[in-house]
Amino acid sequence: MLKTKLARISITVPEATLTALDQKIVDQHYESRSQAIVDMIHQHLIAEQENSNAVMVGTLTLLYDVVQYSLRSQLIDLQQQFLDQVVSSLHIQLDQQKILQVMLMQGASIELQQISQKFIALKGVIKGHLELMDAVMPPIPQNS
Repeated sequence: MLKTKLARISITVPEATLTALDQKIVDQHYESRSQAIVDMIHQHLIAEQENSNAVMVGTLTLLYDVVQYSLRSQLIDLQQQFLDQVVSSLHIQLDQQKILQVMLMQGASIELQQISQKFIALKGVIKGHLELMDAVMPPIPQNS
């Protein structure tokens, strides 16, 4: 595995900002200030990529009610409609009432957000969340 080359920087911040950062380190279990700051910078850069409509990979997580029988066919229809973006899907029955479904997606960020909203807006979906990442999947070899 390649080792990431690191560079040292020095920053000056107001004491209140440092106190808030130290509290965030405790609350979110970071190992160091550096780790917390790198994570925040990374989150900011991902948000910029989302806004610039970059090609990204992400997961759409849905929690839905099993009682909505038509919902399953609607979910399948939408997945087929967006076959190029929905790479894979996994669902698991959590209890008698709820199903958790996770879809692996790839495409332009704005497109993924719009597609995700179509899934989340379906009647019977209790909660939905799209998480985008600054990565892309390698191409899938096709059979000739």
